[in-house]
Amino acid sequence: MRALLMLLAVAVLAATASAGDVVVRLRPAARVEAAEVTLGQVASVSGPDRAVRALQAVVVAEGLKPGGVVRITAEGVRAALREAGFDPKAVTVTGAREVVVRRDEGSAVVRRGASVRVVAAVGAVRVSAGGVALEAGDTGDVVRVRVLATRKEVLARVVQPGLAAVVF
Repeated sequence: MRALLMLLAVAVLAATASAGDVVVRLRPAARVEAAEVTLGQVASVSGPDRAVRALQAVVVAEGLKPGGVVRITAEGVRAALREAGFDPKAVTVTGAREVVVRRDEGSAVVRRGASVRVVAAVGAVRVSAGGVALEAGDTGDVVRVRVLATRKEVLARVVQPGLAAVVF
């Protein structure tokens, strides 16, 4: 489905924009709530409406952890446009040389400082203990957790809110 949308976006951009008609102005900084960062979140896009909507949906970074930071350069934006099937010559990229993108921790499945149940399983043996998340994370992310009983830090994969499995 995503590939079909990208093909449609490429066709729309090709049909509605000639060189210089579409301008992407990068902001110096942006805050996001999700792991996936789109061009619309880090830049203002101007031009024909269809082209603007298509370009705003282009993913320029993925996998940004809660509380994490990523820097997106103008060249990185051009590369994302090429990867998404757009002709970078039809788009003028201006503004900041790089965008500093920070992801808020509030959208995380497990927040830093939250109580979690830490589970360790080897074969048929399963042990659990209370712990505190030292980092924020989404489902599937590996975060540092302090086990309360031992005060030791372990790496654990976030399974669901309040539950993390030790990574061996």
